[in-house]
Order: sequence, then structure tokens, then C-alpha cells
Amino acid sequence: MSHYQFYLTPAAGKRLIAKGLLKRPEIRDALKNGTVLVIAGTTNVYAANALLEAVGSDVRVTFPAFHKGVTVAPGAKTTVQPFPGQLVIEKGQPRFVDDLGAACDALQHGDVILKGANALDLKARTAAILIGNNEMGGTIMEASRPVLARRVKLILPVGVEKRVDLPLSELTARLNAPDGHGLRLFEAPGEAFTELDAIRLLTGCEAVIVSSGGVNGGEGGVYLDASEAADGTGDIDALKALIREIAKEPLTFV
Repeated sequence: MSHYQFYLTPAAGKRLIAKGLLKRPEIRDALKNGTVLVIAGTTNVYAANALLEAVGSDVRVTFPAFHKGVTVAPGAKTTVQPFPGQLVIEKGQPRFVDDLGAACDALQHGDVILKGANALDLKARTAAILIGNNEMGGTIMEASRPVLARRVKLILPVGVEKRVDLPLSELTARLNAPDGHGLRLFEAPGEAFTELDAIRLLTGCEAVIVSSGGVNGGEGGVYLDASEAADGTGDIDALKALIREIAKEPLTFV
């Protein structure tokens, strides 16, 4: 069985995730026949731009604008640019909306929401979002309504650097305890989509994390070992070409 080892920075991982999302049949169908709602976030900058390119739009979003909150190193500064709104692509036509609640209310079965996450359970393929909003609970609360009420599909593009050790149910109980302080945590009613999923979808190969970390832009990066799937399918040469294309993705600055 052929193996291939490679290193992915978080920025390269975001680009890989975006490429993989375009291969998902429910997203492809919603772009053509329904609606895709992309909620702003740093990984979703890549997702939004990939979808915009797929529908032939010249519009693009940028990191300094298309997010509602980021985690940075102590003392780091972020560039502030006007928020364009959440991205809605309805039957291939993109627009930006300020009212997320109204956009969610308009979604129906067959539509798709993309929402980033902060904590990842790799085994369960679930993800959770940190909550800092003391009044409304943040964008995930709005996004969860059509998922639970009308079976809208929620996909959570999230890099493997956000994986956690404990089950999300334990972490949410800990952070949401009545006597707790600080941020809360919400386990989203959707499916996590990581670099590993993108590799599987794009090339048929199976990849595992073998080590993590780095410096000078490698912080949060991972070494992966990929191989053909157990049934012998998978294209290692296609994976090598894919990694060559994305490996030097510039660092994300906001």
C-alpha cells in the first residue's frame, strides 16, 4: 500500500477544506437549485470565495472584513474593515445580508448553512462554537433554528488544529455550568468537515494525523500520513498534486 507524508499549515488546511466543500453533492445541488448561507468566519473566507468562484462571481471576501470574531496571540492587533454581511447564494446568485435571522428564516429543506467552529471531536465528527454573546448566543443560535425546524443541512468547516481531547458534551457541561465564568460552548447540530474529509472526498485517500506543531508560521500545523483506502481505492498521485497546489498558502492575517 502506497503512503505519502506531508505537512499542512492551518492556512493550507483552510484552502483544502474549501476545495473539498465544492465536491459535496448537497452543496453543489444547493448552489444550483436552492440556497447556501455562508456565515462569516476565517475558514469560511476560503469557503465563501470558493463558492463565489464556482458560481462565476467576481466578488470576493477578505479576512479583515468577513468575520465576527477571531482568536489572536496576546497583544496582537487586528485590522478593522467594514463587515459586508453574511453571504447568501441563492440559485447561483450571491448577495450579502445584514439580517442573519431573516436569512435563516427563509431557508428550506435542501438548503445548506456553512458555519465555522472552535472545538472539534474528530472521532464523532462533531464540532462546537464558543459563545461570547450574553444576549442572543451568537450566530450559531440563529443557524440552529432552521436546522432543527426544517432539516436544513448544517456543515461546520473546521481545521484539525481545533481538535479537543474530551467529548464535547463534557466540555459544554463544564463551560456552561451556572457557577462558571467566561465563554460558553455550544455543540452544534451539524456535521464537522475537516482536512481529512476533504482529502477523502477529493482523492479517495485516507489520512491520519501523526504529529503536530511548528514555528514561523507552522504553529497549529499537522503532519499527515495518507494511504489508499482499505479497499484499494484512492489516488496518491492526485493527492501529491493537490498538496503541492495548496502547501504554500500564505499565512492568514486579519
